[in-house]
Amino acid sequence: MPNFPRRIARRVIEKLPDQWRSRVRAARVERSYTLNTRGIVANHEMVTWFRANGRPVSIVIPSYNDLPLLTEALASIAETCAHIDYEVIIVDDFIDPIVAQQLKALEDDRVTVVLKEARLGFSGTVNEGMRRARHDIVLLNSDIVAKPGWLEALQYSAYALDPEIGMVSPKLVYPSGRIQYGGTYYARILAPQWFGHLHVGAPATKPTANVAGYNRSISGACVYITREAFERTGYLDDEFWLGFEDVDYGLRAWERGIRCFYQPAAMLVHHESASRGYSQGQRELASMRRFWRRWEQRFLARRLPDDAPVDFLVGPASEPIWREYVALLADELRREGRVVAVREVPSADPHEPTIEALASGERVVVACDWTAASTAWLATLGGSLPVYLLPAMESIFHGADRSLQARIVAGYRPEFDYISPNRWTSAQLQAEAAWETGRRVAPALAPPALSDHADDVVVTIAASARQRVLVDELCASLGARATHVDSVAGPAEVAEHRPRAVVLFAEQQSSLLPFALMSLGAVFLAPIDGRLAHEVLDGYNSLLFARGDENQLRSSLTAALTDDDVWREIRENGHASARRAAAAALRGVLDALVDFSQSPV
Repeated sequence: MPNFPRRIARRVIEKLPDQWRSRVRAARVERSYTLNTRGIVANHEMVTWFRANGRPVSIVIPSYNDLPLLTEALASIAETCAHIDYEVIIVDDFIDPIVAQQLKALEDDRVTVVLKEARLGFSGTVNEGMRRARHDIVLLNSDIVAKPGWLEALQYSAYALDPEIGMVSPKLVYPSGRIQYGGTYYARILAPQWFGHLHVGAPATKPTANVAGYNRSISGACVYITREAFERTGYLDDEFWLGFEDVDYGLRAWERGIRCFYQPAAMLVHHESASRGYSQGQRELASMRRFWRRWEQRFLARRLPDDAPVDFLVGPASEPIWREYVALLADELRREGRVVAVREVPSADPHEPTIEALASGERVVVACDWTAASTAWLATLGGSLPVYLLPAMESIFHGADRSLQARIVAGYRPEFDYISPNRWTSAQLQAEAAWETGRRVAPALAPPALSDHADDVVVTIAASARQRVLVDELCASLGARATHVDSVAGPAEVAEHRPRAVVLFAEQQSSLLPFALMSLGAVFLAPIDGRLAHEVLDGYNSLLFARGDENQLRSSLTAALTDDDVWREIRENGHASARRAAAAALRGVLDALVDFSQSPV
């Protein structure tokens, strides 16, 4: 009974006096925070930048009968911002004379308390503070505890990264060090009427939660707002009593050309209840309904015409054979009468000319690899449809670079509709990024006509030194010739050898290259791989062997070289499989784009 000691300890703690029990619980929380935030420190680059470029800020805090939490928040601000020019504007919304007197006692040369005559709710209370702010504004909840480097990281992100950024939200964690807020997303998969927080409940050290990037909106619990962003966006909508006012504000900012950003290098503790879910009170539900009256057409009721223009974005991560496949998809769409473009994105950073070119109108924008994802996402925030045509679970290609892996997975945003190449990729996407695949389409190129001729040649791709020796010896004993290549950009490089058999040793994440090699009129051989089990069929369109099993490899290759019936049937079936897959891929992607255009949730 592995939980028995824990149950005994819990019973012992429950019998302790209240004061001791509180100390035990506090120690637990502190220990949990230490474990979940291990190694997280203030960002030196951002702190250094701030020393040279920092500007004053106005910190606006709405207050509602929260003196103990507010006092802790002010102490954390004073400690972490001792070298910063700031003012704090506390706005009371409890409207109680005793509480007002307690709040007034907090005033000093940096802290001002604003008292009102009537309750205004969160938005109205915040707006009172914003009217009095003299500098850039930081909205801060009273139940926040600031950590070192938080303000430097927020201001750095607002000014040093992209001139279009005007609102920056930090990573917020519970007192346990687990994440309460790691960015805003539209929760259409879980609960389409709500917007949610990314990475909730994960340790603060979760790699993908520590990737900075553009944010669909902001967190009202803490957000940095530049003076320019405030002047262009204005005040919060004070008709929201509680809930959705921050999402609405961030979306309005995007409409005015102000970009929202998530900066995990800024970390603060937020005492919001860890148990808060989608079940809300009447005021929250009223705010929800007001939000959807304004934004329904952008999200819940978004529809694009069936003939909307389609733009495929390919970046440096797209291999030549994948580009060829994308070009075929584009040609097929043109034959369907669609306006189609294939656009090059030069790097993984947002490509502003492409974003500007695609910003207007209703379009379908298809990211074809991870280096095009950020550009595609930014280009669609005005109402277009973002689609991700996954070549694979791309993080797998970069196992030695954990930071890059996290960046790739963080780019798999919930706003995308995903087309996956196979079941394995769909499952892996959900495991790593939590998002569901809208459609599975096995990629394939249209094959050339099947040739009746082949030479006694075996082409190996990505064979090890030992595998090359084995194939050379077997070919020599059977009067055949072996040609070895480390990699291929496409089937044409193999076709020129007129091979009787092709052995692909390299692991594949999709069926694209296997189908292309099957279409050459040669027997396709490869190690068994469950990821391709629905496309590469042993004994039908291929001959497979267990990876590392030399006897199976010899047997399969011998059959391909010596048995004409095996050679003829496998190659014909392979060619037919590729032809059917290519037709299904073209139809499948086209149907998916139409379906996504009509199905916003």
